[in-house]
Amino acid sequence: MKLCISILFLFILKFGYGQQGFDKTNDLYETFLQRITDNDTLIKNWTKYYECSEDLSGRIELYYQNEELRLMTHVYKQGFGNETFLENYFIENDTLRIKTSISEEMYMNTLYKESSQGISSTSVEKVVEVTEQRMFFDKDNSKVCFERKHGEKLSEWDQEYFSTLSFGKSNCIEDAEEIRYKYRLLRKAEKKLVNYSNRKRKCIFYIW
Repeated sequence: MKLCISILFLFILKFGYGQQGFDKTNDLYETFLQRITDNDTLIKNWTKYYECSEDLSGRIELYYQNEELRLMTHVYKQGFGNETFLENYFIENDTLRIKTSISEEMYMNTLYKESSQGISSTSVEKVVEVTEQRMFFDKDNSKVCFERKHGEKLSEWDQEYFSTLSFGKSNCIEDAEEIRYKYRLLRKAEKKLVNYSNRKRKCIFYIW
C-alpha cells in the first residue's frame, strides 16, 4: 500500500512540475508573440516559401532576437481541401520548448426553422472550428500536451475571445518524434532554402 501511495505521489509531483514548467515557458512564448504583434524592432523576421506539389506548399516565418532564432512559424496546405495548418516552434537556447499546432476547419451548418404559422424554412451558415494544441518539451526531454478548441459562426468569430480561452491538459495528437523530425527539417530549411522571385520555389523535402 505504501508503494502505491509513493508512486501516486511521484506522479502528482511530476505532473505538477510539468504544469509549472509549461506555464512559465508558455508565458515567455505569449510575451514573444505579443512583441511580434507590437512590431518590436529588436525582433528580426525572414520569410521563406516552398512548394513541393499542387497539394503541398507553404511558408516559414523565422523570428530572431540578438541573432538567435526564437520562433519558427510554419503555415502550409496539404491535400486538395480548404484546410490550412499553422505550426509554431518556440525555441530557447537553441532547443525546442513548445510546439503549437492550429487547425482551422470550415463547414456548412443547416438550420431548420418553423414560424408560428407553421411555415418551415431552412438557412445555411458557415461555421469555423479552431483547435490549438501546445506540446511542451521539458528540460529532461519529456513532453506533455495542452489544448483549447472553439467553434462559432464565421460571421461571429472572435479571435480575441479565443485567445482568452485557457488550455486544458489533453492527449497528444502528434507523435513527439515526428515533431522533432519536422523541427530538424525546418532548421535545415532555415539555412538552405533560398527564394528568388524569378525562380521556381523549391521543396523543403528535396533540397539536400
